[in-house]
Parts: sequence; structure tokens; C-alpha cells
Amino acid sequence: MLVCLVSCKKDSEQFLKRNTDLLQFSYTESSAKFTVRATGAWHIDIPAQYSWIKVSPQEGVGDGVTYQEVVVTCMNNTGDAREGYIYLNGEGQKDVPIKIEQANGVFEWLTYDNGSRLSLNNFLVVNTPSSASIRVPYIKASGQEQVTVAVTISGKGSAGLAVNAASFTLAQGDGYLEIPIDGTPTSQGEVSLQVSINGSDFGTVSTVALVGQTLVEQRFDKFLWGGDCIGNKPGVTTVQPTASMTLADETTACAVGTNGANGSGVTSTIRTSNPAFYKEIEMEDWRGVRNYMRPGYIQLGATSATADEYGSLISPGLDLPAGTHDLLVEFKLGIYNAPYPNKMVVGLIPKGTELLRINNYSTVTNRAELPVDFPAYKWVSYSCVIKNATNASCLVIALPEELNQGGAVQASRIYVDDIKVTY
Repeated sequence: MLVCLVSCKKDSEQFLKRNTDLLQFSYTESSAKFTVRATGAWHIDIPAQYSWIKVSPQEGVGDGVTYQEVVVTCMNNTGDAREGYIYLNGEGQKDVPIKIEQANGVFEWLTYDNGSRLSLNNFLVVNTPSSASIRVPYIKASGQEQVTVAVTISGKGSAGLAVNAASFTLAQGDGYLEIPIDGTPTSQGEVSLQVSINGSDFGTVSTVALVGQTLVEQRFDKFLWGGDCIGNKPGVTTVQPTASMTLADETTACAVGTNGANGSGVTSTIRTSNPAFYKEIEMEDWRGVRNYMRPGYIQLGATSATADEYGSLISPGLDLPAGTHDLLVEFKLGIYNAPYPNKMVVGLIPKGTELLRINNYSTVTNRAELPVDFPAYKWVSYSCVIKNATNASCLVIALPEELNQGGAVQASRIYVDDIKVTY
């Protein structure tokens, strides 16, 4: 009887414990740990089909008290997401599963937030050796990918530049393929770069070989009123009448998404009724209508249909030398919630134009139409080339002409910041 009691007590004290049933890994080669606590010998079995999983140590002997660490390593995954199992054995337990999950490791070319697969790093400046390059983003490279690049370069600013066909080996992990633009541009104007990689068309990216003069820059730093739609935060509004308000006026809270009643509009009404305030917020000589102040940026468009006016912003006149010149236009866009346009228009409009209506939209020339397809509550950078500008032009950024439905401009709104125009 004594022998039986001792034996039964010993059996009841045997155990094999682990601190998890699941380990998860990124696609890159990486390791994670779990612990084993056992009253005796244990070992781990790895089925042959899971050869991408390594374990160290694969066996051990426990004292029932000590937590013994086991390191699990997954090899680099270049395929789809995968899962496997390792099995813990010992002390009366057999094939206790621990699941292993590893993320998708398939190589992929990415697009930027503005929808393009290409961007440019550094500017091209006339009579200055180029340090610019084309950047193509990718993720999950194994470090063995070799790509062949061909670039066709054109445009009146391309003289003196070249992009030579070449082969590149991509660096492991996430990064950018950098394609250098060689040479020295000799004339101001558009440079258009059509890119193919391994025979596939990656699209065209355009810039300007610049003289280096900034014609227009507007960051709306003096805009204080209105709710912050992109930051999704409340804001403030003036309690003073529009006709007499200044930046020093008393303010009161306003909710997210509201214009803030008196003081958040930056329309032609404010420009004409309070020119001193318009100058104070550094909007002197800017035109347009259906545009509204936000804290540090501007809203184009309204939340309800208008009679015939497009949300637009018209710059001061372009101070250009005689002749025609290509412009590099940079800015940011953001969206808050519906309704918002599916594209934005950037172009030239004659000096002296006060606002954009259905009946004068045709005066917008040399248009660039930029797609709007990105998540809310974030800023997305855009650039475009506007060709053949003269000193009789202004730049206009506006909602698209297609919003005209039956003679009324439909509701739509979008947010703009950090406008810079260079030639």
C-alpha cells in the first residue's frame, strides 16, 4: 500500500507546461521565445513539411520549477502567408501543438498616396549638375531581385539630361529603387520621364528644369478659425462681425467640421468688406470664392449645391519674364468626409479673374487633372507641371468642371495647404 501511495503521488505531480499556443512572425527571418516548465524530460517535434521553422533547444530536462526558454526562428518568407505547427512532448503528454504563423512575404511594387508609382527626389536646376533621381517604392524584397530599367526622357527642359538603361539589384526588405538622372539641364521647362521596369510600363513622372525662382507660396499660417477637419479636432471662431474682425479678436469654441460661423469664411465677401483683415491673414491679391478658413489651411467648396460658383483659389498674378515658361506646382490635399471630388484641377486663368463660375470655366487653360483617391484625415502631397505660363496668367486650383449638373455646382469640398509655384 505504501509503494502504491508513493507511486500515485509521483504520477500526479508530473506536468509539462508552456506559456503560449501561438507564435506570430513577420515575413523576414526572425525569432520569438516561449517557455517550458516540466518535471522531467521533454522534446519538440517539427514535421518535415515545416522545415522553415527552427527550434533551439529542441529538447531539455525540467526540474518542475525553472522556466526554460525555447527560441523559435522562421526563415525568410518569399511567398504567401503560411502557418505550421511544432509539437511538445514529455511527461505523459504527446504532440501538444504550438501554432506558428508567418506573414505574407511576396515582393510588391507600391504606389504613393497620390496614386503614382513614381516620384522624384531632388530638383533639377538649369546649368547645375543633376543630383535628382526617380524613386520607385517596394516592399518585401529578398535581396536577390534584379530589375532592368528603361527611361524615355522628353520635354523642352530635358536638353543636357539623360537616364541610361541599367540593371539594379534591390536591397533586402522595404525600400526604393533609385534611378539616377544624369547630366546638366541647359534650358528651363518640363522634363517628362516615362519609366518601364522589366518591360512593364510604370507610368510617367514630370518635373521642371527650374531657373529656381519661387513665384507663389501660400501656407495659410495666419488662418486661425474653424474646426480642424484633417486633424479631426475642434477649433475656434471669432465672435466679432466679419466686417471688423482682426486676428486679435476674441474667440469661442466651435465643433469639428463646422465653419465656425463669423470669421472662418475666406470668401470674396470678406476680401471686399474687410480688406485690412484679408491682408493681415496674408491673402492679399488672392481671389476665388467658396473657400473657407481652417486652422492652418483652406477648404475649397461647400457642403451644399451652389448656383454657379466653383470652390476655387486664384493666385496673385505670376511675375514671369516675357515669353512662356513651365511651372512646377506643389501642394497638399486632404479630405474629411463626403461629399468630396474625385479629382482636382490645376491650371492657368487670366489675370483679373475674380472667381470661377460655370460660364467662365473654359478660360482655365493648360489644365492638370489630379485624381483624388486616398483615406480621410491625412495630407497627401501632389506636384504637377503647368506648361506655357505667361505674366498675363494666374494659377487656379479648383473643383472639377463636371460638378456642374443642370446649371448648379454640386456640393463638394476638399482641403488644400502648402502651395508653392516655381519656375
